[in-house]
Amino acid sequence: MSAAGQALPGPRGAPLLGTFLPFLQRDLLQPFSQLVARYGPLFEVRLPLGHRLVMVAHPEAVEHVLRSGSANYIKGSVYDGTRLLLGRGLVTGEGEHWRRQRELANPAFRPAQLEQYLAVMSDCTAQLLRDWQEMQNLAPVDAQHEMTRLTLAIVGRTLFGLDLSRHSERAADAFSVALAAIGRRGPSMLQLPLWIPTPANLRFRHSLRILDDMIYEIIGSFRAGDSEHSGYTLLGAYMASRNPLSGQGMDDRQLRDEVITLYLAGHETTAGLLSRTLYLLSRHPVTRTRVITEIDSVLAGRKPSIERLKRLQFTSQVINEVLRLYPPAWTIARNAVAEDRIRGYRIRKGSIVMVSPYFTHRQEEFWPEPERFDPDRFAPGRTSGRHPFAYLPFSLGPRVCIGMQFSLYEARLVLGMLLRHFEPQPVPGDEVGSRAAGTLRPAGKLEIRLQRR
Repeated sequence: MSAAGQALPGPRGAPLLGTFLPFLQRDLLQPFSQLVARYGPLFEVRLPLGHRLVMVAHPEAVEHVLRSGSANYIKGSVYDGTRLLLGRGLVTGEGEHWRRQRELANPAFRPAQLEQYLAVMSDCTAQLLRDWQEMQNLAPVDAQHEMTRLTLAIVGRTLFGLDLSRHSERAADAFSVALAAIGRRGPSMLQLPLWIPTPANLRFRHSLRILDDMIYEIIGSFRAGDSEHSGYTLLGAYMASRNPLSGQGMDDRQLRDEVITLYLAGHETTAGLLSRTLYLLSRHPVTRTRVITEIDSVLAGRKPSIERLKRLQFTSQVINEVLRLYPPAWTIARNAVAEDRIRGYRIRKGSIVMVSPYFTHRQEEFWPEPERFDPDRFAPGRTSGRHPFAYLPFSLGPRVCIGMQFSLYEARLVLGMLLRHFEPQPVPGDEVGSRAAGTLRPAGKLEIRLQRR
């Protein structure tokens, strides 16, 4: 123990090289799982050339990084890989720029606006149901593919006022490649510059070109007046905004960064949540029956308003449990600005600090039998006394996800409509695990069989 704090546990590695070989894998979930099992929820990994990575998975330490000590933990160089895709949008921005963009975005996610979005979400889900009803042979479907197609349509119409269905396949594929590339450009500090024509870099650059072409087409369509909505859209608010000092509006590059951030964040989280929920319901018949019974009782063919969706108590518990087991953002990275102490341990200046919802949600002290799917963990009365930072699928603190309620209401509405007409049935085979590919993604196809009700 020194005045600065106790040294963090963790693998020492070799001089200069540190511990880097495990992090050359495409999927970082396995090496980190092994390290958490060995060293616990707070440890340090020494990386090449003196870099240090601190894993944070204990709720008390999470709270310090994301709330009480958040001024010391910024989205600095650790987000450089993500900025290759998202630029300096709402997710990657810092300081005054981020505050200004957040203020612009806030009205799009207020309750009154969410109520208006429900009609669009219903229309898009009804179209998916029509597609499913027309299927002659109800062969297994990939839930991830179907839910991605749906959520891309929803985000296009709600936030941009545009029908982007023609882009859905290309957008989903390009985002998948780009996110995997970002995941590989992780903490090893050994990635080659993007301009070097390695196969991985060429794939990444190709996906960026596809996405940029689509994003600039979205901006051009909106400028040309092709929006389906004369009311509020977030893209419209961005285009109308002016810098308070210069009076200048956003140029197309700034708009591009915000639009691609919304396009990704607006569909990725909810698509993953919905596909995992349908998949788990197919494999847990008792839970499936309870959800369907509640939906039939509460909605009963009525228009899904916010008030009715709030009454889907058990369905919400299922959603929360899916997010506990499979948080889309499996880590939340920060750079330590100055030396600090967390739970008595020394955090060195410049360290990469990785808060991990995935591993926090698996701390047995707070989540008994953490790998078991149990929606009753979130039943009324069961959550009292649990550390408030033991559960953070949308992050917490000042940078909590602005679209959290959008995503949760969308999930309840979509499940409420789909399960009124179809019951997900299991496809034989081992349960599909997860892999870290930028975000947390399934390690294989989430296949389900649709049974008409």
